[in-house]
Amino acid sequence: MPQEYKGAKYGLYRIAFHPEDMSFGEELECIYDAPAEDKSVSFPRISPDGRWLCFTRHGYGNFSIWHKDADLWLVDLLDGSVREMTGVNSEDVDSFHTWSSNGRWLVFSSRRDDGLYTKPYFTHVDAQGQASKPFLLPQENPLEFYKRRMESYNLPAFTTGPVETDAFDLVRAMRDDAGINVTVKQ
Repeated sequence: MPQEYKGAKYGLYRIAFHPEDMSFGEELECIYDAPAEDKSVSFPRISPDGRWLCFTRHGYGNFSIWHKDADLWLVDLLDGSVREMTGVNSEDVDSFHTWSSNGRWLVFSSRRDDGLYTKPYFTHVDAQGQASKPFLLPQENPLEFYKRRMESYNLPAFTTGPVETDAFDLVRAMRDDAGINVTVKQ
């Protein structure tokens, strides 16, 4: 990481994609100019219905989980307006998020409870983009489950069914996958 890492600021842009030949357009369109506000954007996620885009805004870089100022923001993809999700955010880290399959729920990581461990918070997003008060998934014994386990849920995600995998197969796939070479157009 360069010494100037606190100067790394990312904005939110879009570019046309042509599925027929798997190519990109030539022009970038700025959706949100975070560096103009001395901020950075990470983790843009579009709701499955294509109506909303949620992203994390924070001080610098692209790894917001260590930034107390990390908050969730919402883009209305119909009119292009951008706003902070004020009723969702806390005084501590609110970061990585994913949409439910129907695009009405967000789960996100937050350190709002103790500043140390990220926990999965849920919020309902209505058709106008208004979010409900975030909550932890209720547990039979929340003190035991959330306080004494000392586990972080850094990348919470929704599933539509049980996740069934063999741990050895998963490790083997990660170890043996050659990856994909990616190039960036200058």
